[in-house]
Amino acid sequence: MSVGDGNILPIQATIQENETLTPRRNPMAFRFKLDEPIAENFHRIGLEQIQRARKQLDANVAPETEIHEARKSIKRIRALLRLAREGLGDRVFRAENARFRTIAARLAPARDDHVILQTILLLEAHADGEARTALARLKTAVITHGNGSLQERGQGIAEANTALERAARRFRRLTIEPDDFATLAKGLTRSYRRGVKCFAQAYAENSDEAFHEWRKCVQAHWRHMSLLSKIWPAVFEARVAAARELSQILGDDHDLAILKARLPMLPAGTLSDEEARVIEQMVLLRQHILRRAAVPRGQLLYAEKAKAHGRWILALWEAATALRREDAESESERTPPRLENGFPPTARV
Repeated sequence: MSVGDGNILPIQATIQENETLTPRRNPMAFRFKLDEPIAENFHRIGLEQIQRARKQLDANVAPETEIHEARKSIKRIRALLRLAREGLGDRVFRAENARFRTIAARLAPARDDHVILQTILLLEAHADGEARTALARLKTAVITHGNGSLQERGQGIAEANTALERAARRFRRLTIEPDDFATLAKGLTRSYRRGVKCFAQAYAENSDEAFHEWRKCVQAHWRHMSLLSKIWPAVFEARVAAARELSQILGDDHDLAILKARLPMLPAGTLSDEEARVIEQMVLLRQHILRRAAVPRGQLLYAEKAKAHGRWILALWEAATALRREDAESESERTPPRLENGFPPTARV
């Protein structure tokens, strides 16, 4: 059995929940504007992501891609909710987060089959002999015995779309109190602290579930950095890039976990015991390599204490908004006075 030389597999060869893989129509849309009230930012961003998710589900041209894009929009909404959690109140946050999680779950079966097939193809490129034969049999089984019929998948998409329509009406009524950036800084600190905790817990438990929880924290963090990147684009985009890279590695790990979990669910006789063992060993070795690669990247991303991180972001926001106001005032002073009949208003007699 061969699984390659131990290097991290090329990122471009994988299919992940990663915004870098599909160009945004408007990359500035998922951003807080410095000169817009926090609540207005919140509603504008959230409602746009709901609309984008619905458009994807309505398209019905390339279902795998459309489901993938819709799920990304839902993840952005949930990251936005986490950022505003302190202002929404815990009860409202939990209710809205659970609703969007349920909507995403309706789209998961179709997405899981696609991910498993992509992961098999990735493993095949680094396998030979009995491993390649076992993976070929597994691929045939996944295609033949998919996770739900086309009718069931279509029903899931329709239900998700209807639920998103209702979610938009609720989202318009959400309020944030107090309506200031300090509220977001508290949500950011809380989310970052959870990431630090999940990082440590993942390696303490070394379980698929713990690493998946850490992955969700990393995804939330880089989306938070993306949301706030207009504060200081060069600095925040560097953190976005670092978190995306880590998210990619943990995403590959999660895809392998999904594949591994599918093995005992296959119809009896699909794989021999030896073939199942060979595939599981490939998965475990690959996960070991990925988890080892994630350590220094996690240390880089979570080098700060949570409170210090939140205070730093708050200070940067205050400085950036002050600079924006100063620039606007300077621009206003440089604007020539409006002429009336060829003369400035003050020059008329």
